[in-house]
Amino acid sequence: MGKQAGLTLKTEQGERSSERLLLVPPSDSASAILALIEQIALNPDADVEKLERMMALYECLKAKEAELAYNAAKGRILKKLASIKIVKSRSVLNEIEQGKPQKGAYEAFKYAPLEEIDKHLRPLLAQEDMDLSYSDEPREDGGIVIRGRLKHLPGGHYEDCFMPAPLDKTGGKSDVQAVGSTNSYLRRYVACNIFNIVVVGDDDNGMGGTIDEAQAKTILGLIKKAKVGPRFLKYMKAPSIAEAGSLEAAVSTIAARDYRKAITTLEEQIVKVEAGHASLSS
Repeated sequence: MGKQAGLTLKTEQGERSSERLLLVPPSDSASAILALIEQIALNPDADVEKLERMMALYECLKAKEAELAYNAAKGRILKKLASIKIVKSRSVLNEIEQGKPQKGAYEAFKYAPLEEIDKHLRPLLAQEDMDLSYSDEPREDGGIVIRGRLKHLPGGHYEDCFMPAPLDKTGGKSDVQAVGSTNSYLRRYVACNIFNIVVVGDDDNGMGGTIDEAQAKTILGLIKKAKVGPRFLKYMKAPSIAEAGSLEAAVSTIAARDYRKAITTLEEQIVKVEAGHASLSS
C-alpha cells in the first residue's frame, strides 16, 4: 500500500513538473517530458492513464516545436525572396483573325513561367530543408484543383494551399493539353500565394507591361456586368475586337499601370446600370 502511495505521489510530481515545463522553450520541455515518460514507463506499477496524458502533452509540445521551426525557416526564405526580382519573361501570342487566319500574331500578355519561379525558390527551399510539392484532383464541373504543400522536413509541419480553375481550352488545345496548361498555371499561383511572391513586368519595375491572366479575367467579368462595348477598349487604349481577334485578347493588352483605372471605370458603369434598373422597376 505504501509502495503504491509512493508511486502515485511520484507520478503526480511528474505531472506537476511537466506543467511547469510549459513555461520553458518547447524543445527543452519536450526533452524533459520524454525523460519523465521513460522513468514512469520503466516502473511496472505506473499509472497508465497519467502516462497517456503525459504522452499527449509530449506530442503537443513536439508539434508546437515543429510549427515554430517551420515558421522560422519560412521567415528566412521570405526575407531572401524580398530582394529577388522575378520578371514576366514569357509572352502569350494570340493569332490575329478577321474571318480567316492571317500571318503574324498579337502579344496578349506576359507571365513568369513556373520554371522561372522555381529557379529562384528551389535553392532557398533546399537551404532550409523544406519541400514544396503539388497534387491535383478533378472537379465535378470539369476543372481541376491544385494543392500545394509546403513542408519542413525535419519536424514534419506543413501548410496547404488550394486553388481551383476550369480547364484552359483556348487556342484549340486538346483535353490533355488543357489539363497540362491549367496545372502549370495553378502551380505558379499556388507558389506565389504561399510565399507572397509579386511577379513584375520586364520594365518599369512592374508598372509597365500588360495585365496578368487573373486581372484580365476580373476585367472580363466586370465588362459583362457593366454592359460596355468598343468604347471601353478605346478608352483603355486597347485594340478593337476585330484587331485583336477576340474580346479576351483585346482586354489582355491593357497596360498593367492602367488596371486600377479599368476597374474603377467599370465599377462606376455598373452602378449606373444597376441604378437604371432600379428606377425602371420602381
